[in-house]
Amino acid sequence: MSTLERIADEIIITDVLIVGSEGAGARAALEASKACKSVVVATKGVVGKSGATLTADADIDIDSRSAAELFGLPGDLRDSPEKFAEDMCKEGEYLNDQYLVKIHCNEAPERLKELVDWGARIDKLTHAPGHTYPRGVWIPGTEFARVLTKELKKRDNIRLLEHMMITDILLDDGAVAGACGVEMTTGKFFVIKAKAIILCTGGAMRIYPHTTAPDELTGDGLAMAYRVGAKLVDMEFPMFLPYTLMKPESLDGVDFPYLLSAYVETHALNRHGERYMKKWDPERLEHSTRDVNSIAAMVEVLEGRGSPSGGTYLSLKHLPDNLIEFSADWFPASIANWRYGGFNMKDYLPDLRTHAMETSPASHFWNGGIKINEFCETGIPGLYAAGEGTGSIHGANRVSGNALTMTQVWGPRAGLYASKYIGETGSKTVDLEQVMRIKERLYAPFKYDSGVDAIALRKKIQEVAWTYVGVVREEKGLKKALDEIACLRDQLKDVFVTNKSKRYNMEWIESMQLENMLDVLEMVARASLVRQESRGALYRRDFPKTDNINWVKNIIIEKKNGDMSLSVHDVKLDTHKPKKIVRDYGFKE
Repeated sequence: MSTLERIADEIIITDVLIVGSEGAGARAALEASKACKSVVVATKGVVGKSGATLTADADIDIDSRSAAELFGLPGDLRDSPEKFAEDMCKEGEYLNDQYLVKIHCNEAPERLKELVDWGARIDKLTHAPGHTYPRGVWIPGTEFARVLTKELKKRDNIRLLEHMMITDILLDDGAVAGACGVEMTTGKFFVIKAKAIILCTGGAMRIYPHTTAPDELTGDGLAMAYRVGAKLVDMEFPMFLPYTLMKPESLDGVDFPYLLSAYVETHALNRHGERYMKKWDPERLEHSTRDVNSIAAMVEVLEGRGSPSGGTYLSLKHLPDNLIEFSADWFPASIANWRYGGFNMKDYLPDLRTHAMETSPASHFWNGGIKINEFCETGIPGLYAAGEGTGSIHGANRVSGNALTMTQVWGPRAGLYASKYIGETGSKTVDLEQVMRIKERLYAPFKYDSGVDAIALRKKIQEVAWTYVGVVREEKGLKKALDEIACLRDQLKDVFVTNKSKRYNMEWIESMQLENMLDVLEMVARASLVRQESRGALYRRDFPKTDNINWVKNIIIEKKNGDMSLSVHDVKLDTHKPKKIVRDYGFKE
């Protein structure tokens, strides 16, 4: 028996390991399976029943002309992939990689056609804020999950590892050699030897207490990539969704009110009954983009004009009663007739004819992330990334519907180019000492009978994130956050678990996610402190202007000599360029 076999409970050998099984991960696996003998897909949850894709209530963007020509939807023939790209760059505040945006917009229609050919059912065509033309082809996340899971299970050379948390990437002379992980249902320690790894782990929305995202989204892929030397970009722009529910606690973060605001004329009100969006976007008001809506709401709260629960109000009371009731008949199928996720929302909402809803922004999407090129390469040989959690495509803000487009365009590209890479590289050697250190770190909480409670530490991380690195930020709070993060990081070595069973031990699972959450939170805080302006999803109260003279720049984060290093780089403006002015935040050119 080899030394590695004594360390690991199970060893798996594969050509490509894909971390994440949903939108981007499934598409990467399907593409890689065409050329690879073996593909392993690892997911923290259950395939088709976990991750962010499933929770999308959801449109996928393609240019409006293609929507009409390929799918017979009522699209506008004046639109084009070029115009779509222009809107992406404008709403991304010109921080996007314009070459990647061009690929994104050009390939989107064909990728959607593949989904439909596999049996995906499409619904309406929507026109969301930030888009010149209607581009959102409505497909609920549950439909993505159904179709992609069905296709995954057809491929004999794809192995699915469910309830598997991949914790660390293994390198051999700077190139990918495999990964380590824990099977959460059994507590077994796995070593997966792979020639290439594709990270499709999504964002890190769960570093915040108020979020629309499922529990799995704790920044694992971002942190793993950072720790092995990959660069990250635009990490100061986590995106928040306005108008999510606050009460009851079981519905915290549910986005049904936001969906209502897309189809019915709603009024966002402060405690004085004022439509505060008049100050931020007097033309589009509540139909402004989500970054502006969220920031406007939080400024109202911080300036003492919020609701009792710390939010603002969303009202339909100005509408006739019969119109409110009738409107639900023509919502998209996934929210029609006040149904949402299988629930009747009338059981939870106040009477909207007489009462406003208390709502709040919630962490919703990760605009920045692992820096990739057109081949989904990360700069680490054999390490690829796709989907949410990769940077450069959305810039400072994502327009609605582009998250699902991102998974379907970039997942296949990652699978394709990872497949080409493994045909050109030989097998790598797993460093036994590295594996042993990883195992000792992961299982250390079982050695202690007292110390720091993992769940309490997670809640403290979320408190720091929301208080100091939330929707609205400023220098004093960001510096306070960095001090708090350093103190919390010191506590990691003292984390213990009271339950000594390794079978789906939530305390233990939380302990394995804490370092990832802290790494990501520190990146957001440091990048936010460097950027001395307000742009897209970042609002600095101490620098409230958007500065196109000095700050059309990307902030790059990487690990150097064990420390977090930040550098500022000019954006390459090939086609779409902003006016070189300093302007009020939220007012588009």
